[in-house]
Amino acid sequence: MRRLLPLLVLLAIPFPSAAHADGCPPSTCGTTSVAPAGSNLAFVFPSGRQGPLWVYDLRTGRKRFAFPSGMLSADGRVFVSAVQRHRKTRFVRYETRTGRGQALRTVPGVWSVVGVSADGRRIARFKFRKRARASVLTLDEPGQSSSVRLPGTYELESFSQNGRRLFLVHWHRSGSYDLQQYDRGSARLSPTRLDEPNEKMNGQAESAVETRDGSWLYTLYWKLDGGTFVHALNLRTGLAHCIDLPLRGDFATVGATALTLSPDERRLYLTSPIVGSVSTVDLDSLEVSTTARFRAVPADRYLYGIGPSGAISPNGRMLAFVTAHRLWLMDTAFGLVRGPARIREVVHGVGFAPDGRRVVVIGARHSFDFDATSGKRL
Repeated sequence: MRRLLPLLVLLAIPFPSAAHADGCPPSTCGTTSVAPAGSNLAFVFPSGRQGPLWVYDLRTGRKRFAFPSGMLSADGRVFVSAVQRHRKTRFVRYETRTGRGQALRTVPGVWSVVGVSADGRRIARFKFRKRARASVLTLDEPGQSSSVRLPGTYELESFSQNGRRLFLVHWHRSGSYDLQQYDRGSARLSPTRLDEPNEKMNGQAESAVETRDGSWLYTLYWKLDGGTFVHALNLRTGLAHCIDLPLRGDFATVGATALTLSPDERRLYLTSPIVGSVSTVDLDSLEVSTTARFRAVPADRYLYGIGPSGAISPNGRMLAFVTAHRLWLMDTAFGLVRGPARIREVVHGVGFAPDGRRVVVIGARHSFDFDATSGKRL
């Protein structure tokens, strides 16, 4: 399997918040948010998914905490940061509900957090040794740590929740790369398997979302011919599936797509304001079930580096998604898209209040409340 361009969603380098269409999709490098269904918290990433984290209270719309660069667990309960100072790296585990931090360890060298298990108990940290032309990946677990030294340039895609299987991106000097798996028990590298062995996967990863229990990773890919697909990776079995999408566009337009899972995680919504569509993927059948259309945002009016972000109501009935100055709502039962409602300041994120009746839009300075059914400003 080969992909044509870098897997930017997995890079361990923080990007600036105002990322343009210059090689990094806005969904990866820009300001985005995550709001777990039914939670009273929304998480804003001002500089990409491996940068700092801002935690907002959806009941009040106010910022509660700000954490240094790191990674958020799939269920949103734990954030692990890595702070480099004097050629050492200090790892801190934060509880996102309380802001309470616990120092985990300080290690020599410059490391980055590249993986956090769903329960926050396992942490993957990465260091690339340029002179040795090798990559060192260390998995910290309760009471122990173990390292894997891989010849060449590797990145971590994800890992199984039991820590046995690591999913890797292996870079070649030519710029091409392939996906591999490393079994820690047997110390064996092998190619990531597709459910259709003869199928070739070519494209660039734009953005990804993982299930709360860390059993599946869904990644949106863009191809040079304008086509798209979702790479559904079963992190328990190591088997991957490719789901073709009706979504088409260039690198920038497809990169402005938010991925949102339904509360029961049986559906994946891909909201694309520049394309003007919402694609719904049935995750039981691994096929696109419906596509809703709405008036697209002209590309010259889209503020790259801000958004996109999406959120789902606790009962899964209403889907909200935003760009820098607009909010849409979709009734998932009927596929009806309402909006856009215009926001008078730059939007950083969106979420539903815990009761599901209000949509909270987080702006650069203020928050704005909307009725979750009608979309009217409250």
